[in-house]
Amino acid sequence: MKYGYYPGCSLEGISVEYDISIRNLFKLLGVAVTDLPDWICCGTLAAPSISRLLGVVTPLWNVARAEEEGFDQLVAPCSACVYHLKNAVRQVADNGPLRDDVEAVLGRALNDPPVVVHPLEILTNDGFESRIRQLVRRDLSELKVVNYYGCHISRPADVMQFDDPDNPQSMDTLLGWVGVQTLEWSGKVDCCGAHFSLIKPDVVVDLSARIFEAALRSGADAIVVACPMCHANLDTRQTRLTEKLGRSLEMPVLYFSQVLGYAMGLEPELLGLNKHIVDPLPLMLEKCRGRQVEISSSARTEEIAV
Repeated sequence: MKYGYYPGCSLEGISVEYDISIRNLFKLLGVAVTDLPDWICCGTLAAPSISRLLGVVTPLWNVARAEEEGFDQLVAPCSACVYHLKNAVRQVADNGPLRDDVEAVLGRALNDPPVVVHPLEILTNDGFESRIRQLVRRDLSELKVVNYYGCHISRPADVMQFDDPDNPQSMDTLLGWVGVQTLEWSGKVDCCGAHFSLIKPDVVVDLSARIFEAALRSGADAIVVACPMCHANLDTRQTRLTEKLGRSLEMPVLYFSQVLGYAMGLEPELLGLNKHIVDPLPLMLEKCRGRQVEISSSARTEEIAV
């Protein structure tokens, strides 16, 4: 399988820790990815708000470049990017005139576009379970987390075609493989209000407060996410949320790739654990029990530093 890698805007800015942790985790697992050359923003909500054509052409520029490069799959760690890329492919597949307009703008035909996937789709394949279990080097069996999937990883189901749209399990499965306690809770697919961050921040605070209240009721030590927009909302707004909820939060919000990588022996700086607003490292050190086994030179590959 030839994987292309589409970081998207957030992973080269506010969520660089996600990018670093994904790349180092993939290297450790032997998943080779190649950066998509000349990639552009997926357009998010801005492009389709101007015109439908622009909203489809913008993400399909990246899909067309991935096809030119011969990638079998295009990996996008941002669940919102995955949605916009997948949805654009689906729209032109179902609409011949729109496809003609898009191809005219792109200056090329979309003959066999690669499948767009989230890293969770790759890692939950059957072939990775034994590899991940074998590489566990830190005992995190005392760490209790809730996995927050948000809106787009599995929804809308007809576009994403991954996991259960009402009760997704991919992060629960992965973290279970490395011994982390994953708790059941009511907020796993609630909206954090990400797209309202600039225009209606009070809405974001209200929605995020509900997520933290559900996480606190569950007894979780931390929230685990798979989307940079969700992470930004939950990690950066805890001062405001403390005021709203009337209690101190200081609850770490981690990417699933950081938890997996830490359990598998990668050092904190190789996972971007120093990049958070709420420092997760004290919790990780507190919950890490038992001896740590060094990763052999054959298992460890060249790592990307923050």
